[in-house]
Parts: sequence; structure tokens; C-alpha cells
Amino acid sequence: MIRWLSIAAPSTLRPPLLLGAALVGTALLGCAPLAEMRPASGMMPGRSAEMGAGMVRLSPRQYVEESPANTGMMWFSADASRVVNLSVISAFDVNALALGLALRVNALKYDRFAGGVEAQAGYGWVALTLPFAARLFDQTWVYSSPRFGTLGRDLSFGAPVGLSVRVWNGFALRGEVQTSWQDFKYYNRRLHTALGVAYQW
Repeated sequence: MIRWLSIAAPSTLRPPLLLGAALVGTALLGCAPLAEMRPASGMMPGRSAEMGAGMVRLSPRQYVEESPANTGMMWFSADASRVVNLSVISAFDVNALALGLALRVNALKYDRFAGGVEAQAGYGWVALTLPFAARLFDQTWVYSSPRFGTLGRDLSFGAPVGLSVRVWNGFALRGEVQTSWQDFKYYNRRLHTALGVAYQW
């Protein structure tokens, strides 16, 4: 989840200084993105870079009185080589921003199946994911990316399942559902639902 920030400042500070302090503070208090949205299938044939954006809804925990949360995310990915993919990932809401990097090794890449391993790191989170994907037809892929890592200060495990569908040229629509267990506790189970769009060139 995204950490919240409240800044108290003397009234003598000018508004631009307050705004700058708020932006820096929120960037430092971000935590992990709440969806993956980047299938192991990687780039479509003839393309080597992708930009995407999505929205994620996080359900409340089963046994806790809390409200659902909505966050946005954006990413930029590029193939550094035939087997290495690099990504810049951001997650945000009205109160906070998280920024991080991901490096994926595409160990397996076939016409109908892709799989690999990815390391992620950002301020407030680290994770190891095991992404894999299977092609149904055209550039329509079903994918998953089991995730072991942190959400803020807590350890977490997540199991997303998603679908990526090419709709036209380099554009793809993506939908994803994930169940996560923060701190590996059954009562911390949450459901993540995400929708996004990506463009490859």
C-alpha cells in the first residue's frame, strides 16, 4: 500500500516551498506497486519498448475495518538484450508516490510460452518475482507472476493472474487479479484488481 504523509510547516514558508517539500516527502514514503501488469511475454515481434498505465483497487482485509484503496501505476520497459528487460515502475495516489526499477531475465521464450525471473527494488520495497505467460492466440497472453518481497516494512507474498490482449497495432489491454498476504498472515489477505493499457514500439 501507499504510505500517507502529513507535513506541518510554519506559516512563514511560502506555498512553492511547501509544495516542493510535499513532493519530496511523498516520493520518499512510497511503497510497492500493487499490480505487476508486465507479462513475461514481453515485447511483440519487431518491438523493443513499452509504456503503460493502469489503475489498481485494493480490497480491505477480511477481519479489519478499513476502506478499499485505489492507486495508479505507470511503467516504461525496454529490452536491453534478447534475454534482459529493464523497467522503471511508479505507483501513486493523491498522497504519495513510489518509484522503482526492475530487471527481468527472460530465461525461456518460445512461440507459446515465456518465463523468467525478475528482481525489483524501490524506496520502501524489494521483491523477487517468477513471471511466466502462455499465448492463447495472436498476441493474447494469460500470465502470472508470483511475488515474494515487501510492502513497505512488511514481508508479503502475492499471486497475480492476468490477461493481455492486443487490440490494435502495438496497443494492448490488460486485466489482472491478485491475492496477497501481507506479513504472510491469513487475516491480512487482500484482493487486488487492476486494469491497464500498454503501447509497444
